[in-house]
Amino acid sequence: MKTKEEIIKMSVDELLAEKREIKLKENSDCLDCSYCLSCSSCSYCLSCSDCLSCSDCSSCSSCSDCSDCSYCSDCSYCSDCSSCSYCYSCINIKRKQYMICNVQFTKEEYEAKMKELKEAK
Repeated sequence: MKTKEEIIKMSVDELLAEKREIKLKENSDCLDCSYCLSCSSCSYCLSCSDCLSCSDCSSCSSCSDCSDCSYCSDCSYCSDCSSCSYCYSCINIKRKQYMICNVQFTKEEYEAKMKELKEAK
């Protein structure tokens, strides 16, 4: 790996030669999604990654079965949420984390409940 000083001294041609090809995972079974990465069965999403069965979401990551959410991560079955993480079955919340059905939990309580839910499936 080059240092910052080495990179500053490089010519444009040298920098162009340093380009590395990034292999991106394809989306599968998505409908009209743009700039998404490694999503599956999503529709009308923008700039999401690793999402499953989401619709009309933007800039979300690792979410599933969410709709109309933006800037959320690790959420499931949420709708109209923004800037949330680790939320389950929430509606219309903003800048929250570790919520279940719009009720606040500690990180430990949330993880225990999610583990219980996963084991019940």
